[in-house]
Amino acid sequence: MKKFYLMMSMVLLLAACNTKKEENKAQEVANQPTIEGTYSGVLPSGIYEGKLPTASGEGMNVTVTLTGDTYKQTIVYTGKSTEPFVKEGTFTWNKEKSIITLEGMDAPNQYFVSDNTLTHLDMEGNKITGELADMYILKKK
Repeated sequence: MKKFYLMMSMVLLLAACNTKKEENKAQEVANQPTIEGTYSGVLPSGIYEGKLPTASGEGMNVTVTLTGDTYKQTIVYTGKSTEPFVKEGTFTWNKEKSIITLEGMDAPNQYFVSDNTLTHLDMEGNKITGELADMYILKKK
């Protein structure tokens, strides 16, 4: 009989731990910022291009190619070397928030996905605002 009570105690303890993890995950998702926009919900793919602003003022030409769950990002700094900086890897897809995160890159490494555009997000994953906001949008080729 003692074994039965001991076994039931262990089962209840394990069940309580598992519930806590699920609650924590739900809370993490709820705490993520929301961004206005529309998207069809299909995993993004294609080639996206744009010119993002830089501190030097000349900007950088950015191309992001998404295929399956992999990406290739090419950056060429305007007015500097014509040698491109290329980074390849996988990305994660938060379908609820329509955000992709380019893995293996330092922040800011997130984009908000809309139909035919990727909007580069700031360090905290928020949409960039202000007079330069439109310059953070990559358009699908």
